[in-house]
Amino acid sequence: MPEFLEESVKNLAQFAIWEIEESEDELSEGLTISHVEKKKLNQLKSNVHRKGYLATRQLLKKLGIPPGSNKYDQNGAPYLVDGRYLSITHSGNFAAVAISDKKVGIDLEFYQEKIKKIGPRFLNIEETEISQNFTDIKYLTMIWTAKEALYKIYSKPGINFKSQLHIQKSSKSSPVGLGSVYDKGKTFIYNLYFRYYEKFCLSLATSKF
Repeated sequence: MPEFLEESVKNLAQFAIWEIEESEDELSEGLTISHVEKKKLNQLKSNVHRKGYLATRQLLKKLGIPPGSNKYDQNGAPYLVDGRYLSITHSGNFAAVAISDKKVGIDLEFYQEKIKKIGPRFLNIEETEISQNFTDIKYLTMIWTAKEALYKIYSKPGINFKSQLHIQKSSKSSPVGLGSVYDKGKTFIYNLYFRYYEKFCLSLATSKF
């Protein structure tokens, strides 16, 4: 049986994580997949990506979302036809979804050495100082997932992770923080929630109001 974890965050959002241990056929069991979803699935060339896609469908089923209730907007962002907001992520053998009555973004990433090399591409000056000059892998991964979650909740192509997305936390280990998006002279602020696991971390972004 796969590992399934579900959590509600301050009555603002609900998220769930699925550890993928099954084959594609096993992940397809019990799912009703629409023609559009099947077409999207067939476009995924990687077995890992196809299994991630199917795992998110299993998560939606676990959360009581009827088949065919999730759609994609013009930017490729998912949403639910009942008016609620949806965000999806998968990395390696884990998948996660978040659902909220307000805008929401979720991201999950494994701790990996290679993030040290790309840190300069997405950390601003303040974040770089806290990262101890790109040496703290867990902190770098947390910032990356937080910015990915912000990017998803803001849902506008072309946003620069380094200059337009900023993360504020009271301490490295704090489970909460704020995320700011700077765009065309305006600042948009979102709540951030962090969950730290043995092999990966997860960030959730929600609207402040």
